[in-house]
Amino acid sequence: MRWVAAVGLIGAGLALAACGSGTVSGTADPEAVALGEPAFSPCDDIPDDVVRSQDVDLLTEERDIMGVKQPGWNVCGWSGPRYSLTVYATNKTMDDVRSNGKNEDFAPVELGDRAGVTYREVADTDRESCDVAMVSGAGAVLVSVGFHVLTPPRDTQEPCEIAVQSARALVPHIPQ
Repeated sequence: MRWVAAVGLIGAGLALAACGSGTVSGTADPEAVALGEPAFSPCDDIPDDVVRSQDVDLLTEERDIMGVKQPGWNVCGWSGPRYSLTVYATNKTMDDVRSNGKNEDFAPVELGDRAGVTYREVADTDRESCDVAMVSGAGAVLVSVGFHVLTPPRDTQEPCEIAVQSARALVPHIPQ
């Protein structure tokens, strides 16, 4: 499922990049480029001990999506023995998350002193993943947990429980 999402994000980025035509002249404005990127960088801003406490391996850290930077997103993921944990910082809003037709089963969740929502992707018919979204700055941060495809039947925890536990552990390090 995550590969489908990764390919979709890459394809959307390529499609948007191909929309322009003509010649560009002048110099780049570094502030304007940086303005569209989230300030929060999960790989850099979440302490290693907090990541390690989520039953994932620090050595599996992967930035971006398959090593490709997505405009408007900062992505970091780690794998553990049963599931993967990915944190997405984006300039997309919570309204964008809720109105995305690829998401369903929204439920409110308390994350310490912050509110968030859990949701699932429509394509995840086996219910092997779950995301938690919360406001961060003008955008959102998404905490995603997905069981590995060949993982034996899971224990009593389901993906949304783990995603909420992870989001609660990470929230002190996520800007409001």
